[in-house]
Order: sequence, then C-alpha cells, then structure tokens
Amino acid sequence: MPSAAEPTHPGEPAGPPGRVLSFDRRARRHRPAAQPRRLHTEPAPDQTPEQLLAETMEALFLKHGHTLADDSTADIYRTTLQALQMMLDGSLATGKVGEEEHRHLSGMVAGMRGSPDEL
Repeated sequence: MPSAAEPTHPGEPAGPPGRVLSFDRRARRHRPAAQPRRLHTEPAPDQTPEQLLAETMEALFLKHGHTLADDSTADIYRTTLQALQMMLDGSLATGKVGEEEHRHLSGMVAGMRGSPDEL
C-alpha cells in the first residue's frame, strides 16, 4: 500500500464518464426555448385594461413554463382565484378588512378571473 506521500496513478475509469450536475441556482432555472423573453414594451393604444392584465398574467405563467391558453391551467388559475376570494370573504367576516378594502380587492380578483378569456 502506498504511503500518503506517494502519488497514485489511477488507470482509466472503469465505466463511461459520469454526468456533472450543477447545483448553481441559475443553472436550474428553465425557460422553454419556444417562449421568447418579453422585453418591456409600450402597450398598444387600443388595448383595454383587461387585455393588459391578461397579458401580464400570461407573461407570469409563461415565465414558469405554463400558459393560460391551456384549459387545464386556466381551470387551476380560476380555482386559485376562488380560494383567494374565499380568504377575502373570511377576512371581511372576521373584521380583518373593511368593506371598502374588500370591495376593492374583490374587484381586482374578478378582473383577474377573466384573464384566460382575453387571450
């Protein structure tokens, strides 16, 4: 057995070289190749606020590899908004938010609910 001071000269690897896995966070992020990165652009003058909101929501989903144009994804999106509305209703019932805040936030959720239909 060689001592620790003596260099060892291993032979060729017994099998094919292993795959190197990067644990760098940036390497784990995946952006689908088919989805170009949107740059900040000025909205078209004829777009409604609902269309702008839909584009914003769609951009968020595309960033994570999904699209609201997919019926299954749109259903999950609407279910999540329904859960959010239930939380808002509960917050109103327990006095955590006032009627004005509840009305404002509920209006925002209602606007978001139509985003898949605007695409």
